[in-house]
Amino acid sequence: MDRTPKPGEFYRHFKNKMYQVLAVAVHSETREKMVVYQALYGAFGVYVRPLEMFVSEVDHEKYPDVKQKYRFEKVDLDDRAGKEIEQEVPVLEAEHTGTNKNLLAFLDARTYHEKLEILRQNKDEFTPEELSAICEILEIGREDSEPEEKYYAVERYLELQNKYDGARLR
Repeated sequence: MDRTPKPGEFYRHFKNKMYQVLAVAVHSETREKMVVYQALYGAFGVYVRPLEMFVSEVDHEKYPDVKQKYRFEKVDLDDRAGKEIEQEVPVLEAEHTGTNKNLLAFLDARTYHEKLEILRQNKDEFTPEELSAICEILEIGREDSEPEEKYYAVERYLELQNKYDGARLR
């Protein structure tokens, strides 16, 4: 059975944290396949891990109490009853319905233009934590800046990306 993850799929790590796969990439030097995935908690960090490690089994000698067979196991949220989702993935459930709705909408946007529209439409609704997470993900702004400064830093960044990304297509 092919266990290669696909973009958009959700996975639970054996330590019970949820992630979403963004892409399967190829290392430019070694040609090794790598999984690019994003945490669905905290600051929504983006990580990369070799495909072989991503699909590997849990080392049950090192982690004897772990019930999960694989390091990352696919979670199909559409096929699960609501009660199971609440019990098995409480962090994901809470963040989809809680205070991070603006952040999730921003992250789900596929283009810089869409991200900019979501940012502007929800300008007064982004929490300071959401703005901090966006700045961290985009690697812009200063940690000690005010939320309004972070908002404008994100807006300027997206305007520039939109301008130059779109100019390549003309």
